[in-house]
Amino acid sequence: MKFADLHLHAWTYSALNLFPDLSKCTSFEEIEETLRAHPLNNWYVGVRFNQEFLKEKQIPSKAMLDSWFPDHPALLVRTCLHLAVLNTKAMEQLGFNAPSGVLLEEEVFNLMEKFIEVNAIPKQEVLEKGVRRLSEFGITKFVDMHVTKENVSLLAGFPFYTSDPELLSDALGLKVFLDGSLGARTAALTKEYSDDPRNYGKLNHTDEELFSLVELAHKKDKPVALHAIGDRAIDQALSVLKKSRHPLDRIEHLQITRLDQIEELAKLEIAACIQPIFSKELPWATERVGNRIETSYAWGLMKDYGVKLLVGSDAPVDDVSPFEAAKVVDELQGPHHLDKDFVLKLYSSDNFDFYGWERQT
Repeated sequence: MKFADLHLHAWTYSALNLFPDLSKCTSFEEIEETLRAHPLNNWYVGVRFNQEFLKEKQIPSKAMLDSWFPDHPALLVRTCLHLAVLNTKAMEQLGFNAPSGVLLEEEVFNLMEKFIEVNAIPKQEVLEKGVRRLSEFGITKFVDMHVTKENVSLLAGFPFYTSDPELLSDALGLKVFLDGSLGARTAALTKEYSDDPRNYGKLNHTDEELFSLVELAHKKDKPVALHAIGDRAIDQALSVLKKSRHPLDRIEHLQITRLDQIEELAKLEIAACIQPIFSKELPWATERVGNRIETSYAWGLMKDYGVKLLVGSDAPVDDVSPFEAAKVVDELQGPHHLDKDFVLKLYSSDNFDFYGWERQT
């Protein structure tokens, strides 16, 4: 069975394979031990840590990384790719100046590009290995969701979205980040975080700014892919797409949703590109949003209401395997459940059909 993944980051996935995976670490001590065991060019870099799985329930700090590695650069990238922590030596060598050592959102992608540049990593070789690894999971077609000027030539020949309007003529469409991530508590919510009172997350654009970006793409006959994790971001996406539409417009992620939004998605026939593998987050996501979880990560509810579903992994944020994603949601109950065969059909059939690509056997 051959699959199309409509939401991943091929270059970042390939690059992050260079570093130790911290997703199984359960304490600061284990993170330090893992970093020390896997130096790269005298750097200590770890990726995909998640503080929700650490006994300390905290993000490691710059001061902690400085104490572990006072004479060497060190950095950590959270699993969501929306947050990174650097020690003093790493900031000095990469040219960043953040008093807290914490970088957020777009700065994280810039950080990884700078690391590759400073360390003279052979990008083409790294990408080729990553693409071969994707094919081992049956993924023979994919859409890279974050191509920049720095990697556009590298990814020539692969379909992609970009956040850079200057690259739009060669892209499938325009990617716009409406908010951040639930893990970093930057996803935009209409009600405060249950585990962080008075924090509602943050929208990255005003309605007027977002409308201008969407119109820019549509006037060039290009669709948009709107990253919207929190329900306030989804409200903004729906509001703008009511005013300006392309038949291939997509909303990405849609993790914290309300029933009225699911109904509106179906009514407006807007495609929702979901990541079933993210359902592994349900235990700690429930702490973030409380009883709102009943209609969140609600892929089954979306299917029942007739929402047009597409699917992706968002790798390297989480496991790239379609079979693992299908297994995760098949084991869930109620609004969070999807049959594994349905998920595999999304990967092997619906994803291809959305862009008119020939299905592969």
